[in-house]
Amino acid sequence: MGKSPSYFYKILLLFLVTVFVTSLVLTLFSYEQFSKSLQEKAYADYQAGLKKNAQTWMDLSSEIGQLNSAITVDPQTEAYFSMRSFDPAQEYNTYLKVKKLFNINPFMESFCLYNPAAQSALYCGTDEIGLDKLWERMQEKNGKVILQSVRTDNGEPLLVFGYPVYVDSFDGPQGAVFLCLRSEEVAAHVMGEVEYGQLVLFEDGTLLLQKGAEKEREAVIDWSLRGSQTSHNQTLSLDNRKYLCSFYKEEELVFVSYVDYGMVMEPLRKQRNIFLLVCLCVMAFSVFLQFIAVKKLYRPIATIREVFEKSRFADGTARGEFDLIRQVYEGAVSQIEELEEKNALYLPRLKADILRELIMGSMAPELAEKRLMEHGWNIPFEGMFLVSVYVDRNLENNLLSNVVQARIRQLMLDEAGELFYVECIPNGSSEVIALINTNGEGQATFEDLVEVLEKIRDLLLRDYDISLTVGLDGVVKNPADCCGIYAKVRQLQKNRFALGENQVIYPARIMELMPEPLTCPDKLMQDILGALNRGEKTVYEEKIQDFLENISRYVYDTASLLFARLYLELAARANQYGGSGKGNVAALEMKGDPATLEEARQLLMNAYEAFENRRLDAEQLKNNKHYKKIKDSQQFILEHYSDCTLGVDMVAEQFGYSTNYFARIFKTITGYYINDYIRQVRIMKAQEFLQNTDMTVNEIAEASGFTTSNYFYAIFKKETGMTPAAFRNGIEWGAEKKGAEK
Repeated sequence: MGKSPSYFYKILLLFLVTVFVTSLVLTLFSYEQFSKSLQEKAYADYQAGLKKNAQTWMDLSSEIGQLNSAITVDPQTEAYFSMRSFDPAQEYNTYLKVKKLFNINPFMESFCLYNPAAQSALYCGTDEIGLDKLWERMQEKNGKVILQSVRTDNGEPLLVFGYPVYVDSFDGPQGAVFLCLRSEEVAAHVMGEVEYGQLVLFEDGTLLLQKGAEKEREAVIDWSLRGSQTSHNQTLSLDNRKYLCSFYKEEELVFVSYVDYGMVMEPLRKQRNIFLLVCLCVMAFSVFLQFIAVKKLYRPIATIREVFEKSRFADGTARGEFDLIRQVYEGAVSQIEELEEKNALYLPRLKADILRELIMGSMAPELAEKRLMEHGWNIPFEGMFLVSVYVDRNLENNLLSNVVQARIRQLMLDEAGELFYVECIPNGSSEVIALINTNGEGQATFEDLVEVLEKIRDLLLRDYDISLTVGLDGVVKNPADCCGIYAKVRQLQKNRFALGENQVIYPARIMELMPEPLTCPDKLMQDILGALNRGEKTVYEEKIQDFLENISRYVYDTASLLFARLYLELAARANQYGGSGKGNVAALEMKGDPATLEEARQLLMNAYEAFENRRLDAEQLKNNKHYKKIKDSQQFILEHYSDCTLGVDMVAEQFGYSTNYFARIFKTITGYYINDYIRQVRIMKAQEFLQNTDMTVNEIAEASGFTTSNYFYAIFKKETGMTPAAFRNGIEWGAEKKGAEK
């Protein structure tokens, strides 16, 4: 900057050096002490977390052991493992029996009963888990319980608990029960919602569960297996980065955590910044005092300098006050030129935003037209067609969605640009809207436009294996027509129900769907209902196919009404039996109209299965002598839900039943597995606490009978579709997700 008396700078420099050295020493000392304290606290927290993980794992293992006991003590299961030759009837009866236990654990993926003597394996869920290798390992361990991670054919990781089965001899197991849990969900349950890496290992180094980055995993595993201590903490340098590593050993397992040193030291960095800020403030105040001494001598030039130094164009490199003025002036001119360039760059996006608001009806046509003219719009509205290019299936990958949208816009410009004016407007992740008009340079026709759109459709299918439904309508006369025409185009696209996907749909094509007057297929609907009542599934499926072929001849609105009429009639027939068992599932809940004939067929087949299940359940409940006691047991559960030990054993004992027998009759009468019912009651009570009290989530978990807050969080989200916090605030999870995606 401009030169001042040299003495001013010497005094200022001496002061700054003194203050800087003192502040540096104090800061380094405080930093070291705080760093040591923070690291010790982090290690203590990680050890506590690992012990908690170990306890959660033990609780889960106990639950899985109880599930195995429920399977093996059943007479049907014992008869199955007693087989010495293939018996299909016994296999089927055993399968029906044990299948009822499939969903008793929220993490269960599948299970398998294996009888090597009869060369029989009963699967429920995943069909292939490497059964031969698992049985071989169990024999190597002399018939002990095994625990192993496997992967299915599709690459899904599973956690397998293998339990030997002894029937008439203890010399060796006659078979085994393999219970398969989803590894990722088990890992989330055991390790909780943490932002750092965690592992669960066998003592031989075999990985059981993991969460977090895999880059440093092998080095961490090698470190955790070196020592013989029950627990240990150490700072390790891995891949040029420091990590705080901890392990805790429980029985045959090693629980390990490793966290980036920088994440742990984040509070320390904030403290360091505070110290630096204080030092800077002290230095600034001292500089101000020195400045006062020469202020009067330097006042005129200082005033100019202070004004220009506040400019963001002053970078501190100016060698004098006039050099500073030149620098600020040139920076301002450069900024103006840059803004003009950016305006030209963002002009297409601005026009697209205005057009989107016009088409969606959120901007007045007069205002939209005025703003478009201000941004260089020169395409006439009169005679314009409106096109909606809609991706038939949502693209979950945002990057792929952007690529496809960009490709659609580029194809529109390349293929239609010679014959038409084209303006493309992206709308969400699955749609591109286009306003198209002839450019007056050729004899372009409506057929030419359809041909171009069909070509674009075929190119997208070839290049990306993505099908499109293209809606086309017009003609627009003025900006006010755009909103109404767009609504017609979106309605046209719904006719893919009959026409199928990957179509270009315009009004003339819809007229082809109604070659004859509308007739309601009453006779066919009565045949479907008759087959339903008689339980003739094959006839029902054939009549359903005939019905769908019949309604596919009509436009979407008509076809949708005919489908809804039949579906509601099927639902009414099923509901006449009340609700228990499988008939209570959402098989009869139609969320929105089906988009395709295949979706419609699947909904109708689901209705058949729901009807059969409800009819069978209703017949079985007639004159059940245990009905009153089961109802009393439900009341008992409502009164004792907060007891974390509440389970099938306690309730069965209270009402004088054996555990297995009580579980069976409870399921028969209520339609619920008793553990599922207890869980539903606890979730219901937790919802009441969340709505009506200020209790914390941990307090609510304990009051509702859940053993851990992590388990409560996982079950609540699984059952309700939202987190406890989202439920308390009245925010549905699905809406949160949709908003996040936007």
